Amino acid sequence: MNYSFPIMIPIAAEKICHYITRWYYRLRSPFLAWLWGVRHGSNVLFQGKTLIRTRRRGEIVLGDNVIFNSDQSTNLVGLINPTILDTRWGGSIIIGHRTGFSSVVISSKSSIKIGDRCKIGGNVRIFDHDFHSLDSNHRCTSDDRKNIRSRSIEIDNDCFIGTNAIILKGTKLGARTIVAAGSVVAGIIAPADSFVRGNPAVIVKRK
Repeated sequence: MNYSFPIMIPIAAEKICHYITRWYYRLRSPFLAWLWGVRHGSNVLFQGKTLIRTRRRGEIVLGDNVIFNSDQSTNLVGLINPTILDTRWGGSIIIGHRTGFSSVVISSKSSIKIGDRCKIGGNVRIFDHDFHSLDSNHRCTSDDRKNIRSRSIEIDNDCFIGTNAIILKGTKLGARTIVAAGSVVAGIIAPADSFVRGNPAVIVKRK
């Protein structure tokens, strides 16, 4: 494309800023992982605002080339929050190689395992617990935390989870499964090559 000189100046400035920001994130990411106690492979990248909490013997393990992106300028689907990774009361988050996330929120009280080469779309939530007891008598007492239900989540290799989907406790997605944008997946066990959509989500097609 042919641009006049006045137009080329802001375009060039934007590219330079993007390049500098990218290298800043690359230099910052290993330090933040060390600071938060995250075990990781090579080339892990946290772009944009990130919040990680590994509480009460929780663990977070990341494979090689894992990317967390919450930088709105690099993803135009409408990212609305920072990346949040949260383990509580012994929970674990284990992620394979070359998997990417955009403004994801992951909270584990039990175990969340995500395989290799998965694409997790903008603003996806993945929770293996309810945060509060489902019994109203417990929620207003100190027993609330003791009665929180939790079941592990497993997402196999090469899965694609669309924007604004919510993955809840007990869900198991087989390899190459696709979850439609905006779906609420609550405890579904989907075989490999499934297509899952809806609220509550159901398996509607298998390749």
